[in-house]
Amino acid sequence: MNSLPLYHYQSYVAGFGAWLQTLGYSPDTCRKYPRQLQEFLHFLEETGIVCLSEVDGSVVECFFTYLSSRSSLKTGKLLSTSHLLSMQKTLRQFTRYLEALGLPGFALPRLRLCGAGAQALEVFSLSEIELLYAACGEDFFGLRDQALLALGYGCGLRRAEVSQLNVSDLHFKKGWLEVKAGKGAKSRSVPMPSKVAAYLYRYVYQARAKLPQSGTTPALLLSWRATRLSKQMVNIRLKELVRKADLLSVEDKRTSFHCLRHSIATHLHAGGMSLSNIALFLGHSSLESTRIYTHLQELRIV
Repeated sequence: MNSLPLYHYQSYVAGFGAWLQTLGYSPDTCRKYPRQLQEFLHFLEETGIVCLSEVDGSVVECFFTYLSSRSSLKTGKLLSTSHLLSMQKTLRQFTRYLEALGLPGFALPRLRLCGAGAQALEVFSLSEIELLYAACGEDFFGLRDQALLALGYGCGLRRAEVSQLNVSDLHFKKGWLEVKAGKGAKSRSVPMPSKVAAYLYRYVYQARAKLPQSGTTPALLLSWRATRLSKQMVNIRLKELVRKADLLSVEDKRTSFHCLRHSIATHLHAGGMSLSNIALFLGHSSLESTRIYTHLQELRIV
């Protein structure tokens, strides 16, 4: 959607992106949110709205009605619920940007978003999670893979958060870990259940500690050369575990590390945990980001 022309709102897109950067948002978010905002502003111009003071709840509702019927340029299918939720988050941040400038924002109505992908959220079942753990070996790499699963599934961390963790962020005696570089530059404390703590403790003291140069870096997850494990390698290791567990089919998309995060949230919601507590656990700034788990029509829990 980068090619959508704007004639009245160009400065808002650039200013919004710069504002997100000053708040410490990730480079991906600083590209994604302005790109999504551009589509909304283009929609306004196409409907004859050239002043933001004319935007109200009904206009926003019309925009999401349009999005719900629009096909993805990549897949040709209708936009997913997760995409609609992401757009809603973008507009919420944009109203905050306007308020930061001293300009009046606009209200976002409570929307029930029903995109095409509501039932297609990729998750692992509980039995499949056990198969992933079973696919880990007992050498350095296997213990590190167990730690990866413990952080992604047991703690619900994002891959960037996992990559940026340091050993000092783990508090075994207190039973929690500290995420200092969360999404939007937000920090949070995440509980470590006993099983998760056991996997992490074993990796730290039985695998990581044996690397000759492990004492030269604070990073928790290390490569064999004692360098911090990258976000890309985090994804690669999960894909390898999925393959070893024989869970990878031709159409299977569950090779993204984020699927572990989706899985634990789905399992917690199915187990009766409230959305507000799940939001705190995942580090969501808004319940709208968490409501995607209520849209699942068939949960593969067993």
